[in-house]
Parts: sequence; C-alpha cells; structure tokens
Amino acid sequence: MDCMERACGALAGLAIGDALGMPTQSMSHASIVQAYGGPIRDFRDAVPNQPIAPSMQAGSITDDTDQAFILARRLIEDGGDLDVMAYAQDLLAWEQRMRAKGSLDLLGPSTKSALEKLSEGVSPEFTGKYGTTNGGAMRAAPVDIAFAPGEDLCAVARQ
Repeated sequence: MDCMERACGALAGLAIGDALGMPTQSMSHASIVQAYGGPIRDFRDAVPNQPIAPSMQAGSITDDTDQAFILARRLIEDGGDLDVMAYAQDLLAWEQRMRAKGSLDLLGPSTKSALEKLSEGVSPEFTGKYGTTNGGAMRAAPVDIAFAPGEDLCAVARQ
C-alpha cells in the first residue's frame, strides 16, 4: 500500500467513524439508550431530538470531518507551511456556510474561543492553549498524513 492509499484510508476512516457517531454526539449514555435502545453499531438516522444533528440522515458526517478536510486543503494549498490566519478564515467561512444552511453543527467552543482570541491579536501559540473540547483530536489525521514523525510534525500539530 502506498502513501496516498494510506492517506485516503486514514481520512475515510475518520469520516466513517464520524458518521457512525453522528447520531449520538453530545448525548449522555442514558439518552442514547432511551433514543436508540442501546449502543449504535451501524449507520443510523439521528432522532428528531438529537441536540446537534436533529433528524440528520444515516451516514452523514459532522463538523469534525468537514474541518479535518478544511485543514487538509489548507495544508496542501500552503505546501505544508500552515498559514494560521488563512486557516482561521477558512473555518469562519465554513461556519457561515453551515449557518446559511440552518445547521446546528458549527464550530465547537474551544475552536470558537481560539478564533476570537486570534482576531484580538493573541499569538496563535496561545489562542487554543486552554481549550476544553476535543476538536483538535478530530483534526489530527491531516497533520499526521502531511508530516513524518519528528519535530516538523510536532510543530505543526502544536500550531
């Protein structure tokens, strides 16, 4: 298997996992059991009272996959030298498009806070330092694909 096939597989795996988890995002175990009768083991439509993706169709991806692909495109466009300000603008433009569609699946609180701090002139090195949600983990695959293990990978992941 070559590098491109592995990269595609990693991104496909991210999207599949995201789509499997979509019906239950932000739901407690008790509310998942009540809404779906137990754990989700296949693609399912979201229930109408799903807090972020009400009635979303089975197999749909969420903001996590969208934003991972936004980062992947940005890394490609920037030749691996991430332009943080352009990436911030990409995320804000994506959120505007999602709002226009009526989606509730928008930027998470840590990302939103980091972007606000960035717009206030805070250095990108510090804008996301105190985030409390896991959006960064969802965007790790494009960085992992673009860089071999080592200092460059660590630097871009931190960025």
